[in-house]
Amino acid sequence: MLFACAALMANAQGYKDGIDFYKIGKLDDAQELLERNLNKADTDKAEAYYYLGQIALHNGDKATAASYFDKGIQANAAYAYNYVGKGTISLENKNLKEAENFFKQAEKCSKKNPKLAIAIANAYYTTDPNTYAKQIEKNCNNAFKWNPKDPDYYIFKGDDLGIKKEWGQAAGQYELAFGYEPANIESRVKFANVDFFLNEERAVEALEELLTMVPNSALVQRELAEKYYEASAIKGNLPKAVEHYGAYYNNPNHFAKDEIRYAQLLLLSKDYDKSIDVCNTLIANTEIPAYKFLAYRLKFNAMCGKQDWENAVNTGNEFFALPEDEATPYSVADYSYFANALNRTNRAAEALSVFEKAIAQYPDNADLKAQLANIYNKNKEYDKAAQLRQQIIDGGNYTTSDLYQLVAAYCRLGENTQDDAVKQDAISKARVTVKELLEKEPNDMNYLNLAARVEVMAENNEYKGGALEYYNRLLAAVNANKDDENANYYYQNIYRYLATYNKNIGQMEVAKDYYRKWLENDPTNENLRKFVENLK
Repeated sequence: MLFACAALMANAQGYKDGIDFYKIGKLDDAQELLERNLNKADTDKAEAYYYLGQIALHNGDKATAASYFDKGIQANAAYAYNYVGKGTISLENKNLKEAENFFKQAEKCSKKNPKLAIAIANAYYTTDPNTYAKQIEKNCNNAFKWNPKDPDYYIFKGDDLGIKKEWGQAAGQYELAFGYEPANIESRVKFANVDFFLNEERAVEALEELLTMVPNSALVQRELAEKYYEASAIKGNLPKAVEHYGAYYNNPNHFAKDEIRYAQLLLLSKDYDKSIDVCNTLIANTEIPAYKFLAYRLKFNAMCGKQDWENAVNTGNEFFALPEDEATPYSVADYSYFANALNRTNRAAEALSVFEKAIAQYPDNADLKAQLANIYNKNKEYDKAAQLRQQIIDGGNYTTSDLYQLVAAYCRLGENTQDDAVKQDAISKARVTVKELLEKEPNDMNYLNLAARVEVMAENNEYKGGALEYYNRLLAAVNANKDDENANYYYQNIYRYLATYNKNIGQMEVAKDYYRKWLENDPTNENLRKFVENLK
């Protein structure tokens, strides 16, 4: 273990990863890594303090920035860049003379250094590119003169073009930069970020090449994994994203927030056990409520994915016992999956309670109401099911399927109640909904069959002819669609009604014909066969 840990630490880039994150504009990540690695033996504190100062300066905290630059000078007075930092503060304080003195002091520490010249040009640029245009041009010209192949010169040009939203030209400057220095992290990552929107595969290739040259860079590992995750044009991108996030996860300079992404990718790739392991580690180690909340959510989803329902319920109980974080409230899917897990473990009452809580939180969500209506229907609480189905329609954002489900709910309610007033109300409301349904789809066989069912219910299953209109329309529709998979079912319903109705009104010859047609479409119905055989 000791050898393994030593090898892992040796492969890490330490505080330099923080510098890389700073250079591509991820300042919060950069600060975390610089602070995390500040007191390690291999950290150049003068350099680390300079970048911490730059971050503070970017955030408008000049006092903290000045403190960092002073600490950097105390750590190594010969390191030029902290003087550049102090000069930048002077520029922001509108003290040009003082700034120029700091820049001269920096140049004494590192003469004719193109990178330093670009750093000074950046100081002027970030303060006011128009006021200090001459100073910027002078320093850029010096950098080019001292080394026309130094990548920082081209990166500066690319950044300027990017700010002007001239993306294609910006990418060209970044490409020049890593053309002269292939392992330059900043230029390749910036190129990939710009070019990704133009050519996903080319952007990913640039990062793949870079990773072979800097295999231990946390930034490159993360950026490449993200590109694969975001890519839509690259086949097999998910396994690649998982692979690179796995490497990044094992880098000591990864972030806890990225453990969430890694667990999510493992879940998407159905590596449920590994996803659960990552979530368990994060749950045990994080003190950030939002991360713990998301880790529990992903762990619960992974348990559901592997259909380990008992453990899914246990995890779900832990998840829903968490103090709810405002940034990540329980979602509709959270409630739905938890209720499903409870149903899978025969905890129907608890599942019902979960749905009721969900609807209290999301009163306008039609999907939740539909799921709860299904449970009420299963529990034979037809009145509650119909109420929820009606609420979906009353909400205004509904489909023809919602209308169909509402009519069916009223049918179940009317067919199973002993209260005549309730039944008549269900029939009345079902007829209104049927009318709207058939206005949208007048020849739909399923809708016509349901409309007929309403009228059969209205006449107490006595086949008095109230459903004739709909069954005749249904017969015409089925005759025109005999290949439909439900044709036999519809024919059975039609001929059963027509046969019984004609029998009831004394039209036996007509009834016999319909009974025979009913049997043709229901040949396994032995009671019907015997009845037809005994007809005279």
